Amino acid sequence: MPRSPTFDRDAKVEQAMQLFWEKGYESTSVQDLVDHLGLNRSSLYNAFGGKHELYLEALDRYRQEDIEWLRGQLREAPTALKGIRQAFVTVAERATESCCGCFTTNAAVECAPRDASTQKRARESFEKMRSLFRTAVEQAQEEGAVDPSRDAKALGCHLTNVYNGIHLTAKTDPPDAVVQDIVEETLRGLTCSARDASP
Repeated sequence: MPRSPTFDRDAKVEQAMQLFWEKGYESTSVQDLVDHLGLNRSSLYNAFGGKHELYLEALDRYRQEDIEWLRGQLREAPTALKGIRQAFVTVAERATESCCGCFTTNAAVECAPRDASTQKRARESFEKMRSLFRTAVEQAQEEGAVDPSRDAKALGCHLTNVYNGIHLTAKTDPPDAVVQDIVEETLRGLTCSARDASP
């Protein structure tokens, strides 16, 4: 019968999350995990099942924290438009300070194409982001900041795509002005009229 772990499981998952986030799945070996977490191999396998299972648990931890952070940014601002702006400005600052990008976006690029478990998790996270942004756009329309004739669902999809794209762009270490331009043009495009937005 396996012995109960004598370590703080949550702390180890947090440490694993940071390592996978920084190095990616393929570049993180079991030995890397053993060294970084301070566990022997048998303890790691007994507690988590293996590298892939630990990766998914770490990804779930990140996804939950990331969605809650975005929800807070959008809900705590005095207006919906300010909430959207705050979310984009802050994520741009975070992305340019670190070239690690977003763990969920990284997982979608690296592992989702060949791993159904990762794909499902990334898809769920993006769906939640689209829903949060759509709700924020609908509120901004009610507040008169966004043209009510524009498609809130489509705008939610667009904002999610740009939001995740900022992380990918930041991984190339561009000048800060490049990311700032992306944010400002996205926000300007959000508040233009439906006629101006038409091709």
